[in-house]
Amino acid sequence: MVKKIISRDTALKIIYKTIEKQGYSNILLDNSLSSGHFSPEDRAFITMLVYGVLENKIYLDWVIDRYSRTKSGNISPWIMNVLRISIYQVFFMDRVPDFAAVNEGVELAKKYGGKRAAGFVNGILRSIIRDPGKAEVKTGGREPGRYLSLKYSYPLWMVEDWIRHFGQDFTEALCKSGNNPPETVIRANTLKVTAGQLAGLLQKEGIQAKRGRYSPVALVLDKGAGIDRLKAYREGLLYVQDESSMLCVEVLDPEPGQFLVDVCSAPGGKTTYAAEIMEDKGRIVARDISRKKLAMVEENYRRLGIKSIETAVYDAEKLDPSLIGRADRVLVDAPCSGLGIIRRKPDIKWKKEREHYSVLAGKQKKILHNASKYLKPGGMMVYSTCTVMPEENHEVFLDFLQNNPEFAPCDITGLVSPALKSDSCKKGFIQLFPNIHGTDGFFIGKMVRKG
Repeated sequence: MVKKIISRDTALKIIYKTIEKQGYSNILLDNSLSSGHFSPEDRAFITMLVYGVLENKIYLDWVIDRYSRTKSGNISPWIMNVLRISIYQVFFMDRVPDFAAVNEGVELAKKYGGKRAAGFVNGILRSIIRDPGKAEVKTGGREPGRYLSLKYSYPLWMVEDWIRHFGQDFTEALCKSGNNPPETVIRANTLKVTAGQLAGLLQKEGIQAKRGRYSPVALVLDKGAGIDRLKAYREGLLYVQDESSMLCVEVLDPEPGQFLVDVCSAPGGKTTYAAEIMEDKGRIVARDISRKKLAMVEENYRRLGIKSIETAVYDAEKLDPSLIGRADRVLVDAPCSGLGIIRRKPDIKWKKEREHYSVLAGKQKKILHNASKYLKPGGMMVYSTCTVMPEENHEVFLDFLQNNPEFAPCDITGLVSPALKSDSCKKGFIQLFPNIHGTDGFFIGKMVRKG
């Protein structure tokens, strides 16, 4: 019981820092769980609590308002988060008995708010258990957006935009998939090992791996926790990466001996995969806006044993005259709203605003315009984002082609898995969705500078 209290306390602190201090849940989790003080079961429990609360925050707050005479805006942040954690366990974690969720919630409330807060939490939780019907979300009726927003805990504006673009049924599937934990997918470092060999080595370490859906170097693992402790990880045999990001580099199709520029390279997943495809022969310039970001790139390529990458701090919104007309390949993995990776970073849902689209689209167009100047005639460029919003994806891609007649879209049909082939591939782009493809939401568009 003491261990569970410690686990819940750890989860509470992470949630508090994420919501109240605008921290990043994935980074806070990694830092908190890296000490080795927690068992694999405790690590999984803490992770489930953190992501579960963040994924369902809107719904949990609605439930609190349904049962509490004191509205959520007037409850102290610590006690509000204690309630969120406790209610999440009651409604979403079948393995946690109701009495345990109540008792340990009360203990946390006592620690962070005193006896009065503990009594307040106890009263609300016991009311919920006695009468759970008030927490049921009624069907959509004439307000499908509001219904989906509440049921799946997505901001109303986001749901309304998705319904406008994709329709109600697709939007519900998209929301639902965003609340499901993603699989753990890794890439075999082909400079050192094949995917089949890596699967065998992982099996010896107690990890079962199966082939990915789309990429020949992808493996899907049955366990996600503690990958950085594996011998195969330490020896640089693998990189944790979603298949959507792998496909981005496969579509770029770099070749050994070429000169490649990655203008927004951190944390280095696509950069290092490009080096592997190029057999570590040629030259790759990996850039990003800060030294801190580039440190991640450097750490990753060193662990993987790659020699062909060099890093440089540079703002992609500024044109670098020294690179004009020199590159064979350019990768633009542009800054975006990140709405394709909500299942990995659920706090994205309520850290974004609708206005971000127009701001980001302008930024993306500027970066794409500058990066295009670096290509030599016949050179090829991929533009990608980890979002599902058309304003940031194919609209930016098509706008660039319309305004830059010296570039043409590339048919990417032969560069993607048969399972991904579509009419859009012939037009040079593909949009991936978690509810359809099982990957992150991701856009990939490819173009060539005419010779």
